[in-house]
Amino acid sequence: MGKTKTNILPQVFDTLLYCENDSTVSSYICDSWTMVDDLTAEFKLKDGVTFHNGAPLTAGDVKYSFDRVLKDDTGYVDPNITAVVKTIAEVEAVDDKTVRMTTAAVDPILFDRLASYLSVYIVPQAYLEEVGTDVFATQPVGTGPYKVDSITPESLKLSYYEGYYGDAPAAKALEYRYIAEETALVTALITGEIDITTYLGTSSAKMLEGQDSVTIFNQPASASHLLRFNTHASDKYLRQALSLAIDRQLLIDTLWDGYASVPNGYNYEEFGQYYVKDYPNVYAYDVEKAKELLKKSSYSGQTLSFQVVPGYYAMGSEAAEAIIDMWKQIGVNAQIDQVDAIKTGTIVDLANWSNGLRFSDPLGGMWALWGAGTGPQRDLWDAPARFNELGELMQSETDVAARNALYSEMMSIWDDEVPGTILYCPDSIWAVRKGLAWNYQSGKAVNFRAGYLTAA
Repeated sequence: MGKTKTNILPQVFDTLLYCENDSTVSSYICDSWTMVDDLTAEFKLKDGVTFHNGAPLTAGDVKYSFDRVLKDDTGYVDPNITAVVKTIAEVEAVDDKTVRMTTAAVDPILFDRLASYLSVYIVPQAYLEEVGTDVFATQPVGTGPYKVDSITPESLKLSYYEGYYGDAPAAKALEYRYIAEETALVTALITGEIDITTYLGTSSAKMLEGQDSVTIFNQPASASHLLRFNTHASDKYLRQALSLAIDRQLLIDTLWDGYASVPNGYNYEEFGQYYVKDYPNVYAYDVEKAKELLKKSSYSGQTLSFQVVPGYYAMGSEAAEAIIDMWKQIGVNAQIDQVDAIKTGTIVDLANWSNGLRFSDPLGGMWALWGAGTGPQRDLWDAPARFNELGELMQSETDVAARNALYSEMMSIWDDEVPGTILYCPDSIWAVRKGLAWNYQSGKAVNFRAGYLTAA
């Protein structure tokens, strides 16, 4: 398993709502959630839910958990979560089992936000205030089916919490290991040392093909690998030219063995009714048009700095090498500068990046990652006022056709300005040992609860 928070935290903590694999909004800890009026939602907590220390879950804990994210004076900062729940103005504990939430404006996707895998995890106020955030980080307490037994650099061990309010999961214990070396990972799967892995690379999948002890799965993922430009160091004609000079299908065929696809703009079918089907193909490979745009640009032969974090994502370095060769065909020079971490304020020209959906809506992608208040707008891109105006309008628009029109215009501005350009969306590839059945869905929280992991 990967060691990202979204693999581990959903086993230990609950969010107010969560997203089923079919994108249905549901809840483990709420009996009901309804809109009282256009700005107010009410949540009724279930009876019998306790934290791993035995303390009952109350509406006060829910309010405290949201206040940690929403209030400026708590010292708890996670911009990924803030971007998801930023439309919430106030959370109130009406009584021990009733939570009332008020938004700053009409938010037609409030429940989708709250069901995001990057929503607010519910924590126990009394325990956290008693032990402090440093101790809580190593001895966390949640309401999920698993409690934390031990945390080391090599592994994290969880065991079933006997006081869990819901159905017992199939596995009584989970151990997470981070195995970076590809051959070691493949060997561990074949020998049964590990049972499941996510984020499997294409070469690892090839090595596992034909193994009777392992089943390999893959599905398109609504997450993209892309390039992020410092627009203060280049003009849009150069950035447009660089985008058109990338042969994305060649990258997919040679680096990904076909386990990737090029999206229809910053636009994913997971958006459902908000997917813009007729959006034009902005990622066509067109060398001649790229050369024409380059002539209109201010590029004068200088060598561009392409910053790459080795291992940041699969095939990132290999793709960068190939892209630099493609740019030579239109007369642009670039070099790879390897860095330990990309700091947005210091990017010389461009860098590799990845974008995953925060929730299944356009606001969970482009707006959450490129909108007002984000790192790219702070450090790299003076977005046109209209772009931010469209994002704000989308947050309260409830009509589907009107919302799609707003997003189409928003994408058009992004694609004309090219502060970033999508390369492709790699498939999510994972493997499961024979004898287990795991209902996993890329883009959702990793879930080992009852009904998700079973003995086949």
